[in-house]
Amino acid sequence: MLLRPLPLLVLALVLTACDSSEPPSAADERKPVRVLVAGTETAAAHIRATGLVASQEEARLGFKTGGVITAMLVDAGDRVQRGQTLARLDATELEGAVRQAAAHQERAARDVSRAEKLYEQGVIAEQQVQDARTQLAVLNATLASARFNRQQATITAPGPGIVLQRLAEAREVVAPGAPVLVVSRDDLGWTLKAGLGEQTATRIRVDDPAEIVLKAYPERRLTSRVQDIAGATDRQTGTVSITLPLPASAGVQYRAGLVGEAILRPTPIRGEQLSLPLGALLEADGRQARIFVIGPRQTASLRTVTLGDINADRVVILAGLKAGERVVSEGAAWLNAGDHVRILR
Repeated sequence: MLLRPLPLLVLALVLTACDSSEPPSAADERKPVRVLVAGTETAAAHIRATGLVASQEEARLGFKTGGVITAMLVDAGDRVQRGQTLARLDATELEGAVRQAAAHQERAARDVSRAEKLYEQGVIAEQQVQDARTQLAVLNATLASARFNRQQATITAPGPGIVLQRLAEAREVVAPGAPVLVVSRDDLGWTLKAGLGEQTATRIRVDDPAEIVLKAYPERRLTSRVQDIAGATDRQTGTVSITLPLPASAGVQYRAGLVGEAILRPTPIRGEQLSLPLGALLEADGRQARIFVIGPRQTASLRTVTLGDINADRVVILAGLKAGERVVSEGAAWLNAGDHVRILR
């Protein structure tokens, strides 16, 4: 199972605990140690990630204009149908705006009619008729806008779905555009949204295959592929969000919030990786760690290496070590650079 890199303090405690060798006696000329040969291991064949079921689209619905809510007609968990009325805003001011715009438009229409007659009689210039027509066009647009705003005083469901959140109550004053309801869309399909650690996410590509098991249906394995990978980490969780579409499956009823586990099979991008057991690390600072390497004439030399992913009890070494080199696995705590060692069998 692929784990995130351990924090410095935890890693230091683990490494200290792993060195169980006894300190050498003062009479020993060579310090006894155990060594291992740096080798490679194949990157994990799969990655597991836990996430939540969500609809492909979750609409945050609000009123175009601000005002007082007169009715909230649904609660969280209610199923809704396309066109169903969900909430209403007090339309008194909006109705007044429509009537005022209609009155101005009516007067402008009369002005145009009068100007056209006077122009035919040669009383006024053509420019005045054109000005009257322009004013009428402006007021027609104002009336259309007022009527549109009045229509937006009612929120209707954009499609069949479920109310996920109710964010406001009747008699509350809301600002223009402020969401008052969050509604899912059943007709657009469902997804599993999961989070991955930063380094783990670098191994995942769009269209990588995956299998999904929902806790509500543990006997079912659903086939999917990575649909989307977030371009930034989540500020709260520090993870990278991925989206996997859920296929239509007989007997499976998706609901927002169901827990599922995705088994991702990333496309190989690095092949074989040099790795060491955690116990071989002497100390670590962020992505850097120190180890003792046994060189010619059985002498110990201190080496700084760059760490990668931690997989179970092994850590990937990105730089600073070559395959086949001998690394001290026990007894490193009692060594100094240049010490001669005696390798225990």
